[in-house]
Amino acid sequence: MAIALLEQLASNPNTPPEKLRELATCEDIAIRQLVVANPNTPTEVLWRLGKLFPAQLLENPLLPLLFLENPNLIAQIPDETLVRLFELETVPDYLYQRLTQAKLNVRQAIALNPNTPGHCLELLAPDRETGVRRAIALNPNTPVHGLELLAPDPDIGVRAAIAKSSNTPIHCLEQLAQDSDKEVRWAIAKIPKTPVRYLKQLAQDPERRVRRAASNSLYTFESDRDPDVRKAAQVKLKERFPELA
Repeated sequence: MAIALLEQLASNPNTPPEKLRELATCEDIAIRQLVVANPNTPTEVLWRLGKLFPAQLLENPLLPLLFLENPNLIAQIPDETLVRLFELETVPDYLYQRLTQAKLNVRQAIALNPNTPGHCLELLAPDRETGVRRAIALNPNTPVHGLELLAPDPDIGVRAAIAKSSNTPIHCLEQLAQDSDKEVRWAIAKIPKTPVRYLKQLAQDPERRVRRAASNSLYTFESDRDPDVRKAAQVKLKERFPELA
């Protein structure tokens, strides 16, 4: 059958579901994309092809109706398909607002995915599950506001992950430099962009590992291309903090 005729069948909303199911196995990508966007395509076919063509799935006028009929539909869509849908920069409100209702493993996968847009990661930042919040803290796409929300998190691992993020704003680093947990202070001490006054404070921390990390960051901060200058800076720091010698 000619490609043009197949395309016409795949895009026609009056094409019988069984014919669309057959067309879903076609090798031609354009035809399968048309099948995903067709409102007469069986739902199981939509979910199967949706992980390959998420943008076309969102174009399907049937999708918002399915969510209207079944508020728990997000729990029934295959995990891989959902993760791909939330990689898209523009997600419709009816789907976006249900992200927090997705299964735990889906929320974790979305939180870990470096292709997840920042606004979706920010929505998951207050998640009830520690593992999701840790993943959000470590994701390079998490926006500053999401990191700010997580900086005072009750979980040590989340706060330590925030400390390690290259996107964490300075005022959050200042807050975490005074954290009660040594692991968090150690993570902050390892970052040269931590304000010098807090690195100096951490260089006198009760924990030896924190002091050493802070001293290394101070060395980095005061480094120079000239090795003699670097050596002089190290001597100066040891004089300033004799306990680091």
